Amino acid sequence: MHLKIQSLPILENLAIQLIQTISRSSLPQLQDLMHPGESDDAQAFVTLKSLFDQTRKVYSRETPFIDAIAIQMFQANQQEVIRKANIATFISSILGAHDVSFFHLNEYFMETFVPLGHRLLKWQGAIFLELKSQSYISALMNSDGSPQAMLDELFPPDLDAQILTRHPDAPSLSPSEQDFVDRCRSRKSYLLQEPSTPDVAQELSKKYQWTDFVREFATSISKNVEGILNVPARTQQMFGGGMNDKRAANAVQAVHDSAFHNQAHSVQQQGHQSLTSIQPGLGGQQDGTAAGSRQAGNAQGDTSKKPAPNTSAIRQPWTKAEEEALLAGLDKVNGPHWSQILALYGRGGSVSEVLKDRNQVQLKDKARNLKLWYLKTGKEVPSSLKGVTGELRKRGGLLDDDDNDNAIGEYSVNNEGGDQPPAQSKGKKSKKRA
Repeated sequence: MHLKIQSLPILENLAIQLIQTISRSSLPQLQDLMHPGESDDAQAFVTLKSLFDQTRKVYSRETPFIDAIAIQMFQANQQEVIRKANIATFISSILGAHDVSFFHLNEYFMETFVPLGHRLLKWQGAIFLELKSQSYISALMNSDGSPQAMLDELFPPDLDAQILTRHPDAPSLSPSEQDFVDRCRSRKSYLLQEPSTPDVAQELSKKYQWTDFVREFATSISKNVEGILNVPARTQQMFGGGMNDKRAANAVQAVHDSAFHNQAHSVQQQGHQSLTSIQPGLGGQQDGTAAGSRQAGNAQGDTSKKPAPNTSAIRQPWTKAEEEALLAGLDKVNGPHWSQILALYGRGGSVSEVLKDRNQVQLKDKARNLKLWYLKTGKEVPSSLKGVTGELRKRGGLLDDDDNDNAIGEYSVNNEGGDQPPAQSKGKKSKKRA
């Protein structure tokens, strides 16, 4: 256990390097990396992947994904490192660098990409749906399993309940999550109506081309890599509060055990066997022999202690990720349209949920403080902040236009405090107003 804990920083560093290397590469570059030649970049990637694989085996030799609870990693920061390692394994597996079955990828998608306390985002739902479709097509082409059993395994009737286990504090689906569930039901119905013949399987593989999926997956990872790696602080507190780590771990393990027991139904087991030996790869259409046999396993979404409710009485410092999301949102919606920014970055946001714990008033106050900081320091105000209200004042009244560049106003901004009231400056005193 001591070795596992001591190796966590190494595992995290290698995982981040692997994820960032992939996210910054174009599809042709990725193809070169996954099928390495003599180039320096290819050799460097092989070395990085080898180091990551060896470090990952410290935590799990039997399965490609690491189960944090099974290895007694109960602390939130430990689990976050494990999640990043699983993301690195997942991403590189889709691109063909790791030998992981479709069944494993399907089972671990939610646990890997949707941290506890967070919602399934729109881009994640789109990728997950297409992954399920690719898994079914591969199983159909390379096994004799029942189509009904395979589809029940990939599109379970309790899919909405599985999603809700990721955010037990918000017991309802977001619009993007509901849309994902509806699309899954529609896709399952469509696939079930198709006869399970080799010709139909070939037609489905043309309709849902593997190369198109890989391209969409790589693009999504590239666009959302910051949100994937930088989880808001709220997730780090999922095991805090009145429940100690041991009790939290027991609760999570109970969900694991219950989910595993439910998955043992014989019809779903048949689908499991059909999907286990099927694996993805980067080079064109998938088949059952591209990367050899793969290991199989099962994992379900975890649940945890409900976090302490957010309250306006306790002001949380703004993180760098939140500030960047606010500025990006102002730029995207062309001005201080706070509800639109929250639709992008708030709870269930279409881009990420970085601002899920902020409201419109906090966004307005933070944007105003940021603008005042630029004005106070004499720096040029970014275009994204120019539409935000807020001007410097002298203690005696409004600033003249000629004084704007040099005067020290009454406002200063605490970048750490974010939405806290600006502190009074120590500027020159002036007469009080009548």
